[in-house]
Amino acid sequence: MSKPLSLLPLSSNILLILNKAGYTTVGDLKGSTVDDLAAELKVPMSEAAKILQSVESRLVATPSTTTIHTESSTNGNEDTVETAAALKLFPASQSAAAMLANLKIAKTPDEALNNLVGGGLRKGTCLEIAGPPGSGKGSLALEFIRGAVDEDMDVLIVDCQNSMHPSRIVDALDENAKHSIHRVCTNGYAEFFSFLNQLPSYLSSHPKISLVFFSVLSNAFQLIPNHTIKSRLLNLLKAKLTTLNIISIATVQLSTKLQNPDGSAANFDTAGAKAIMLPSLNVGNDGESGWFPLQRSYRILLWREADGMRYLRVTAVPMSKNSNAKSLSFTIDDGRVRLSPV
Repeated sequence: MSKPLSLLPLSSNILLILNKAGYTTVGDLKGSTVDDLAAELKVPMSEAAKILQSVESRLVATPSTTTIHTESSTNGNEDTVETAAALKLFPASQSAAAMLANLKIAKTPDEALNNLVGGGLRKGTCLEIAGPPGSGKGSLALEFIRGAVDEDMDVLIVDCQNSMHPSRIVDALDENAKHSIHRVCTNGYAEFFSFLNQLPSYLSSHPKISLVFFSVLSNAFQLIPNHTIKSRLLNLLKAKLTTLNIISIATVQLSTKLQNPDGSAANFDTAGAKAIMLPSLNVGNDGESGWFPLQRSYRILLWREADGMRYLRVTAVPMSKNSNAKSLSFTIDDGRVRLSPV
């Protein structure tokens, strides 16, 4: 399990900044670069370098990478030495761009859909598709599954509600594509977490799997007895998935939560409280904490209006708490999702 950042030799102020940005464990910072982290956290490059040095010391416990001596600095500027050392451990944006170019990306056949998720889903990112029953969550997920198979990836479907029946998968994909699909059914949170513990070894024995789709993931948490246990299990899921170099997609249901006018949590006795619909796996009413680090998450909300029109909105993109995207209408024809012309 990835270690919490609180175990690193970082100041309380830096830990607070990291936490507000959605970084809570060492695994959350894997793959980050000095310049990207400095820009996101709005801290000096030297401070970002120190953070990544601390992370590297936790990930690779060897003297050559965990100990960086600054006494040899000839100009007395230890920040320059620390930054240079961290840049060797964590390449800057040019190297990161070259690395990303070699990563497989799950795209849909529709470029308009791909543009909603930065051109496609890369390993280490996730897509949460939330909406009420019948809104098209499974159909949208199948678009990315189809694209992954076209890119010669295998896909693991973890079906938490028996909603992704094999016949539906076969109908959605080409005949040859079904050999690239692996499917596991789990009933309830006990079976789900039992399989989650086996997931790393399962992926090791099936190295072509690059995308894992959790169908109706919220169902696995439906009968958890209380909020505290649910929060712990969500954190366990987050810690497990962030250590795996995969693309994660999950569909989740919506649930009703009470909220004060200022956005804080409310209850039935609170004056002025209103009921809102939020993805059911968000731990708090703020809608920000969930089953995957926000800084690596795409979130799309689907719904239908009374006239039957379907709509979607991107509610979160990596490195941003709000996408500020407008609502887009879409159709589902013969199982295929198509965005309507703007």
